[in-house]
Amino acid sequence: MPIAQPNPKARGSEILGYAVGEGATSLTMNGIAAFAMLYYTQALGLPFAQAGMAFALASIWDALIDPAIGHLSDNTHSRWGRRQPYILVGGVLLAVSFYFIWAVPGFVTHGGLLFAYVLMMNLLCRTAYAIFAVPYVALGYEICTDYHQRSLLQGSRLAFNMLVNICGPALGWSLFFPDVAGGKEATSTVSNFLHMGTVFAIATVVFTFVVVLATRHHITDTRGLVTGTGNSLFGFYRDFREIITDRYLWPIVSFICVGLTGGTFVATLQMYLYVYFMHLTSLQKTIIHGGGMVLCGLGGLTSVALEKHFDKKKTVCIGAGIAAVADLTAAVVFLGGILQPTTVWLIGGHTIPIAVIVFGGCDMINWFGIGLYASLASSMLADVSEVNELNSGLRKDGGYAAIFAFTTKLILSVAVFIASACLGWVGFVNGSDQQSPAAIRWLVLLTFGLGSLFATLVIPIALRYPITQSFMTKVKADLALKKAAAATA
Repeated sequence: MPIAQPNPKARGSEILGYAVGEGATSLTMNGIAAFAMLYYTQALGLPFAQAGMAFALASIWDALIDPAIGHLSDNTHSRWGRRQPYILVGGVLLAVSFYFIWAVPGFVTHGGLLFAYVLMMNLLCRTAYAIFAVPYVALGYEICTDYHQRSLLQGSRLAFNMLVNICGPALGWSLFFPDVAGGKEATSTVSNFLHMGTVFAIATVVFTFVVVLATRHHITDTRGLVTGTGNSLFGFYRDFREIITDRYLWPIVSFICVGLTGGTFVATLQMYLYVYFMHLTSLQKTIIHGGGMVLCGLGGLTSVALEKHFDKKKTVCIGAGIAAVADLTAAVVFLGGILQPTTVWLIGGHTIPIAVIVFGGCDMINWFGIGLYASLASSMLADVSEVNELNSGLRKDGGYAAIFAFTTKLILSVAVFIASACLGWVGFVNGSDQQSPAAIRWLVLLTFGLGSLFATLVIPIALRYPITQSFMTKVKADLALKKAAAATA
């Protein structure tokens, strides 16, 4: 007997309850992306290359275990279903390992073991993240199968991610790294990071329990049901080969890898621009960082309306074009000498920090564009998984979510390493509050120049994606006929 099929549409409360789970990934992964490089290099003195290597290896490991986690999840037989047990265990382990990323023992920092510790804790954190995230994403594919509501669900998930990012990492600039008059840079103080890590770890546990409880109505007792090809090496190989050779999958994987590579350069390096180029106050950092997250979340929600009018791949192109223009504008304005970081306007006796406004505006609009196409990638992937179900007779949402995560993480791990290494290449000095003008100028070019380039490259790739609403309408009709025939056989 095959596994029960999901309802075409989900209630709004179900979508919201599911989206809450994104808070766990948002606090941990965005927290690491925003502060870990600064913590290890500026507060603890780890060389840039070693920090980048640790993050890259952990990300590669995360990518490598994703297919195994997805296959196990698809083929799990328990009274608690295929997804929720992994979500619960993975979420708790994620919170614990995240805490120890910041709680670095003194003997490690003084005994030459810092790189080994950073690598080990990031490997553990990424393992827990994979156990949580792959089944969590697959669960989203199963909550509803409606073509347009899939975009709403994924847009809501992205929006909640950004909301938590605002209340966590973005607001963290003001909460945990306040300006100290006449003192050293707040990101050079170890205790600030530990306080942040403790609060985020506790919140991660809360989000994990909330999503498990909120989605309990979607738990199906899978004992005795046919849920996949079986937990065997042959079954894993068969599923892996089938998914990676799916011609509908690769345009999605390609455009999201290219787009997020540019986004990785912006996300990794913009923190250094906040501190060393723009010399932003903690409030300005919070506004710009938080504003970027707001716009990214709004982009995810806006994509729902746009894809109904333009369909999904054209909406992806619109988002990529917006991100490319925003990054290019920032590069031209600041590298072309139109504005200096300290440029202000005096209007009616009021000082307007025009440079900060333009810098922040470009950054926020860039993230709006990324939000548009990033949320649609997951919606498109759910469509591809359903097309595969028509051919194979089985839902392999975990496998598709895992292979998608595997390829994107593998590519992005390289991007993180290169972006981190670029700091050393351009002449940044770790542990120093003063950097050379040449190093700063190169940093601006790498951040906005590469961000614009990669966003532009998304467009021709996305246009090759062949699935449309009419295509999926036929697939759903064929699936209904196939299931009806199997039920009467």
